[in-house]
Amino acid sequence: MSNWPQAAGPKGNWQTTGKAPVSWSVAEGKGVVWKTTLPETGQSGIAVWGDRLYLTTMAVQTASNTKKEGGDIAGHCVDAKTGKVLWSVDLKAAEPSPYAYGFSDSSSPTPVTDGKRVWFTNSSGQIACCEASDGKVLWRREWKPTTGRPFNKQFEPILDNGVLLSCEPRDPGDGLRERDPWNYLKGLDAATGKVLWVAEDALTHYNTPVFGKLSGVPCVLQGRGGHHDVPEKPIGLSLTRLTDGKTVWRTGLTGKALYNMHWDEKVAVWIDEDKSELTVLESKTGKILRTIALDLSVSLHTWDGGKYVTETEVNLKQRKVKIFPAWFTNIIVDGYCWFLCFSNPQPAYGQGPTGPLYCAGRVQLASGKVEYLELPTAPGGIYKKPVAASTVNSQGRDIAQDPRSKRDGWHWVFIGSPIAVDGKLYYTMQNGVTYVLNGKTKAMDERAILAVNDLGSLGQTWSLNTPTAVNGKLYHRTMKELICLG
Repeated sequence: MSNWPQAAGPKGNWQTTGKAPVSWSVAEGKGVVWKTTLPETGQSGIAVWGDRLYLTTMAVQTASNTKKEGGDIAGHCVDAKTGKVLWSVDLKAAEPSPYAYGFSDSSSPTPVTDGKRVWFTNSSGQIACCEASDGKVLWRREWKPTTGRPFNKQFEPILDNGVLLSCEPRDPGDGLRERDPWNYLKGLDAATGKVLWVAEDALTHYNTPVFGKLSGVPCVLQGRGGHHDVPEKPIGLSLTRLTDGKTVWRTGLTGKALYNMHWDEKVAVWIDEDKSELTVLESKTGKILRTIALDLSVSLHTWDGGKYVTETEVNLKQRKVKIFPAWFTNIIVDGYCWFLCFSNPQPAYGQGPTGPLYCAGRVQLASGKVEYLELPTAPGGIYKKPVAASTVNSQGRDIAQDPRSKRDGWHWVFIGSPIAVDGKLYYTMQNGVTYVLNGKTKAMDERAILAVNDLGSLGQTWSLNTPTAVNGKLYHRTMKELICLG
């Protein structure tokens, strides 16, 4: 576990082995090795190689920016032992993005590194390849994001065997007569930025493709479909080879692709937020193996105010509870697909109420068994009470343009994808509350809750990124700080 070279970790599947801190409190200084003040908000994960960390922030906000938006970002190299910023590089934007947006922004993509070079991506239209040692820029690539919406983007760059994956629209440089607004994976020569191939099938920028190997061939599973009339069709899944961008298989499905496209050599998983269903497919062919209802005959383990109580064979549909797996919270561990449930006691967006309130869910992919466990909403045994996030930056200014950026993370936002370390799941909410759950638990009850941690004083912090686990340390960030936990 010596390096974490990209958002999804050393294996590209958001999982790793080794040890990582389980319990801490940044508010109380417990388990904190060091903290570094960040110049501005940002949402990228943290790439690690040896004794260096790489992350991005938005360009520094000024009091004169009354729109509270901008697309320029900065990539930073940080000493992993001390938290000192060693060098930084600027990346300009073709389109603006709201600051501290609850649905990602220009700084959302995590840097990628191979130890010699580091690639920073501004989702508003630029990649910069730099020398890892001193930040010298080796090349830059620029493009215009599709339909003026570079935010609402969860694609994470992937590096494999000298090929860097980018998510971009096609343009005349790709052999077209005119620009194509659809998004596609592009395989770039990591050393030069030259386009090696454009994937056969489109990719909706909401989607997070996941890396893996099928019969030894590197592939990614990618999806299409989403809100705001995304153009890519048909809705569904494609397995794409990274050697040439060719499609291994494609499957049409219903729903939206606002999830991580987890798969292994045996099965792939698709979640339909509209129908509250989970579909299991065969990885080799894309054939649908089974569809599992998330609201019928489920097990429910909830807090009644004094203790946990368990109900079995519960029909949540009869209780008029809408199951809406929270976007980008799904991960597969030991044959179970885990996710968090969007939680809103009031009907909204034509749905709801959504729940079960403040619950983690898991589905046994082989049997279809569905279980839910209610989590505290904050450390200290606080249940059922939302804790708002703070969008005040390190300079003391509230920089949020959109009021949804102040939610807790349980209600319609894009929180960071979870990671698994030796089967322990790490979920971070928008308000900085970080859960550590036992992904290998036999019983879906309170014993599965290993810790409920904070990244700062409750109601005073904000985070939309994924933590990084390396060499017994956990690197995390908030709007204001980069944090080393150990």
